[in-house]
Amino acid sequence: MSHNKSFALSLAALALIWGSPAFSYSQVEIEAMHSKASDNLPPIGEALKFSYSKECKDEFVSACTKGKAAIDKAVAAEGADKPKHSLCVVSDIDETILDNRAFIKREVAKNAKEVNWGAFEQWVHEADAAPLKSSIDLLAYARKKGLAVFLITGRIEKLRRSTISNLIKAGITYDGLYMRPDADKSSAVPMKSAYRKQIEAMGYEIVVNIGDQYSDLAGGHAVDGEKLPNKMYFIK
Repeated sequence: MSHNKSFALSLAALALIWGSPAFSYSQVEIEAMHSKASDNLPPIGEALKFSYSKECKDEFVSACTKGKAAIDKAVAAEGADKPKHSLCVVSDIDETILDNRAFIKREVAKNAKEVNWGAFEQWVHEADAAPLKSSIDLLAYARKKGLAVFLITGRIEKLRRSTISNLIKAGITYDGLYMRPDADKSSAVPMKSAYRKQIEAMGYEIVVNIGDQYSDLAGGHAVDGEKLPNKMYFIK
């Protein structure tokens, strides 16, 4: 997920595609859904309320469960020419493994019409985002099965130290952290897919790619895509 100021938070209308349940998706399906994804979102207070609903929780857990199944399938299909260390999982950070709703609540309390992503940077420096259990369990499951874990985030490089502090505090173990260059204003798709391509070039097969935005998943270079629910903001 990227937090560039150019990505505005639209609060004008109800979500279109964002209400869809979480499922395992092939890359062809992800590309199709990404092309149709809309930045029309519900009011931020309503979206925040949804994030605590049973429906949202069930979608989140379902996606993580399907991710574990994809890992099991990949491990079972291994041959002698594909050792376990060649398999990996890629994960987004914000609203995927770290929960920023405490920050969103601050914005709602101010009756903000749009989230101030400049203020989000200060929130990141607090390194106090809570861990999201189901997705963290997925990453731990991957490591237990012998897979590497790489994190790809739209957070900019100058936030690396604070991000690592938060990941340590949350007990999240990983093998590589890829962040957006400070001056990069491009959309999330080319940035994240380029990093996935780099991971493949190191000899890994990305078994599962998980994130809360279709832009986390679009662009190829992954076998399975897991879309987590998020109606609070849209990243292009």
